[in-house]
Amino acid sequence: MDNKSLVINTIAHKQENRIPFHLDLTLEMENKVIKELGKDFLSSVDSCFALERNEEFEAIDSARRKDMFGAVWLLDQQGDFGVVENCLLESPSLKDYKFPAPDEQKIREKCLRLTSPENKDKFTMYIIGFSLYERAWSLRGIENLLTDMVLNPSFVSELFENIVEYNLAVSKIVMEYPVDGLFFGDDWGQQKGLIMGPDYWRKFIGPSLKSMYSYVKSKDRTICQHSCGDIYDVFGDLIDMGLDMYNTFQPEIYNVAKVKEEFGDSLTFYGGISTQNVLPFGTPQEVRDATREMLDIMGKNGGYVAAPTHSMPPDISIENMLAFLDVVQNQK
Repeated sequence: MDNKSLVINTIAHKQENRIPFHLDLTLEMENKVIKELGKDFLSSVDSCFALERNEEFEAIDSARRKDMFGAVWLLDQQGDFGVVENCLLESPSLKDYKFPAPDEQKIREKCLRLTSPENKDKFTMYIIGFSLYERAWSLRGIENLLTDMVLNPSFVSELFENIVEYNLAVSKIVMEYPVDGLFFGDDWGQQKGLIMGPDYWRKFIGPSLKSMYSYVKSKDRTICQHSCGDIYDVFGDLIDMGLDMYNTFQPEIYNVAKVKEEFGDSLTFYGGISTQNVLPFGTPQEVRDATREMLDIMGKNGGYVAAPTHSMPPDISIENMLAFLDVVQNQK
């Protein structure tokens, strides 16, 4: 069975003789792997997914880059997007801001790469990162946006409507190609609970997600949602909206067995191998043990993709990365 079929069956909660996996690396970690193991190593890893990201950045100088919405990111956080330097929406108003149009040419180039013959056996997803809440705070600022949810709710609704309009315009181009699914990235969780709480999530984020999910479902494609942190309170909401797969599923946050029992028949969990604890700080044997345990618990009756809980940063040793691969590539 090829990887695409394996992932499709996994999402359908069919028990297969192996569990799909994805080796997800930051650019810095990828460069480290190539330096230590050679440029051909990564092509030898049979990850089940092929992914392309919608985000585009323009370098300003060695310390800053600008995204397509105009936010300037400081690159002082290695392995992450960085911190936003400017505030494009200094007041709760859109009157002086113009949303960008999607870059159709680049989107089509990425879709052609995704659907090229070299990916015919992989499950393909187009990633729209910073897809709602994160896009909003990158324009307005986190503190301002959370305050606006209380004091300026009509502005927040208008801001989210414009972001959804942009995302749907991107999605409509992507849906012209035989891409298997859309992957929406948007961090809502803290180490414990939702950043904005379930009530404000349901007031602002839920309705916007429903619009995006409904369109993707109308095209009979898979929906994957990324959110770091604890979003347990809204798993039921997401399932009701049609979510197929949740990433990143952090074991230090969730009771893994309880979540599998409660939601495992309705949702596929993608992640589970901790980039917060075992991968950077464990021994290779501890990585193997944690990976095997996750496969045993989450892999019953399908519904699980083994992967790091976030793109592996370069503080993870090559030995620990190889220990993860040893387990997922040699399942019995």
